[in-house]
Amino acid sequence: MYPKENFRSAATPEFLAFLEEEIHQEPKPLTRAPIRGGIQIAFWGLRTYIVIMLIMVAISFVRGMR
Repeated sequence: MYPKENFRSAATPEFLAFLEEEIHQEPKPLTRAPIRGGIQIAFWGLRTYIVIMLIMVAISFVRGMR
């Protein structure tokens, strides 16, 4: 095995040019993807499931305290 230091290499001019170009760019604004059809139904189903599970945990917790 070679020591870890042997695998390091100097930055190439192409990489430095790429890096210089990327540093000065403005970040692109993020937008939300539209949620359609079945995916929206699945998300509402997950929300409903979470609420039902929280209610069941609360009921179990209250019953366990007695």
